[in-house]
Amino acid sequence: MLPDGISLGRLQGPLSTLASISPHFTGAVRITEKGGGTGFVLFEAGSPYAAAFEDKSRGLLLGGDDAYRHLLERPSLVYELIAYTAEETRAAREASSASGCLVTGVGRAPPSPEKAALQQIARQPGVVAVSVFHEGFALQSVGSADFEKVAAVAEDLLRAGSQITAEMEMGGLSQVILETPRGKFIIAPYNDLYLCILAEPDANLGLIRLSIRGMQENRG
Repeated sequence: MLPDGISLGRLQGPLSTLASISPHFTGAVRITEKGGGTGFVLFEAGSPYAAAFEDKSRGLLLGGDDAYRHLLERPSLVYELIAYTAEETRAAREASSASGCLVTGVGRAPPSPEKAALQQIARQPGVVAVSVFHEGFALQSVGSADFEKVAAVAEDLLRAGSQITAEMEMGGLSQVILETPRGKFIIAPYNDLYLCILAEPDANLGLIRLSIRGMQENRG
């Protein structure tokens, strides 16, 4: 079940025109094809990440890449734009993943950072693994650690930290560090993404933080 969102209106034409009308659209495109088929494509920042299409009269049921290609090739569609918030986008992605509708080919959103930058952090003494996330999903990882179960919580923790520093007039939050006798866990903002670093207890935090700062600055 997809979130309701807010309707922005209806359009008619090929799906490809959406890129020129709203190149940074985030939300759902509910589609009706002439002849009776219906479907949807989910976009984030203008890139598709899930799609589905069904035409019962032809016994056609498509999901993911197959559905997106089918809809992209149609010469004319009637479609409604539904805007999503970040929370709704996360819920839509989870629902699409559970139903096998994720698009894995060209245009998958959001863009991944350069792997070389992650490797630079991973090379610092004591670093076990590093990963970059968006909306609770890993985009790219280096090293051996399972971040999937903590990604969403880590992002929420960073958002809470940002709210605290704003309320206390401390300026923008650069990093959150969790430390236990068995290791260190660092969370840092990376534009609209999030970095997570797992390190050993005796890891040199100064070098790791310096690498994170360099990655943040290079990303602009």
